[in-house]
Amino acid sequence: MQNTASYRELAENFLATRSEKDFNLLYKRVQPGLRNYIMNVVKDAEAAEDILANTLTKMWTKIDQYDPKYQITTWLYRIAFNESLGWIRERNRKYSIDSMRDFGVEVSSSNSISQTVEDLLNDHEQRAEADYIEEENHLMEQYSLALNCIKGLKPMYRDIIEDRLINNMKYEDIAKKHSVNLQTVKNRIRRGKMLIMEAMVKI
Repeated sequence: MQNTASYRELAENFLATRSEKDFNLLYKRVQPGLRNYIMNVVKDAEAAEDILANTLTKMWTKIDQYDPKYQITTWLYRIAFNESLGWIRERNRKYSIDSMRDFGVEVSSSNSISQTVEDLLNDHEQRAEADYIEEENHLMEQYSLALNCIKGLKPMYRDIIEDRLINNMKYEDIAKKHSVNLQTVKNRIRRGKMLIMEAMVKI
């Protein structure tokens, strides 16, 4: 028989009982969405599985830090987001907020994020977890939205944008890969960014 309990009910049950049974029920419900989200962020299947495992382990070990006034998914996706950023930092320590802007995250001054990813992670160690629930959830949603907008681009823009912004390839290497000149690569990246931001504004 399929479990029809809501996310909140499953979370509250686990919070109350701390039982393996209630953990497994919650685990099965949240796992698919978390895996898809993490994969969208890191674009690496092996890393995504490790991050998923870390996130779900923290659901078991740190459930005392979960505030039931928020959705359990908000809390878990924030943990997954932090874990993903940590992986990105290890992969490329120069990855900064400029890269996030390249994804079209900053669509207006109200969405401006003033810290680099490095600062964000360092500050995280000094601030209470609850302080980040709304702040990082918003960034998470914007980031996922930008990734979806990239997927909607025409291939001539999408492929080059993904190579530059997701795979961190050099302009020269992208030009060789797609058999176009360097200026064409720059033009398509510039145009692609504009299309991403326009698409995000319309959503």
